[in-house]
Amino acid sequence: PAGIIKELIENAIDAHASHISVHIKDGGMSLIEVSDNGEGMDPVDLKQAFQRHSTSKIHDKNDLGGIKSFGFRGEALPSIASVTHTFAHSKTQDTEGWFVDIDNGRIMDEGAHARNLGTTISVQDLFLKTPARLKYIKSIRYENSIILDTVQKFALGHPDIAFNLFSDGKEVYRSLGNGSLFDVFARIYGSRVAGE
Repeated sequence: PAGIIKELIENAIDAHASHISVHIKDGGMSLIEVSDNGEGMDPVDLKQAFQRHSTSKIHDKNDLGGIKSFGFRGEALPSIASVTHTFAHSKTQDTEGWFVDIDNGRIMDEGAHARNLGTTISVQDLFLKTPARLKYIKSIRYENSIILDTVQKFALGHPDIAFNLFSDGKEVYRSLGNGSLFDVFARIYGSRVAGE
């Protein structure tokens, strides 16, 4: 679950989001949802984003010598969608909102979807149809702690982005996105450690 969240947050950062919200249930096994207010994707890009080896972040071979984004291989979203039920919706400044519904790698439905600028990707029932992968999951408590650590590290690296993490409906972490590294440190480690 933390690996999925890492990939989805990286995509949100690449989309120049200033606010990223993460919702999980049961340590991410039942639900992982990452929402952002970034640039969004138009209907063609949203559908194409779930095709293997497709990326909008590399335009020509010269870009490989100066990578300026997190995700550029075009593997994360198709891999996630192949082992989950994934519902994604997005809107750009110039296009209407659009959704795509994917069940374990198969596009089940797509169409118009009202929303604000940005992208939301909801991932449900991780490994439900691939139970052999479940042996790598330790416990819900452990997965929750790894997810919290992942979100907090992104907040430390990007104090200009506001992050929220909700676990089973309860907010467990928040950063303000005001650019203050001291504030982010204080919210993770306490004001005494931040002051040092």
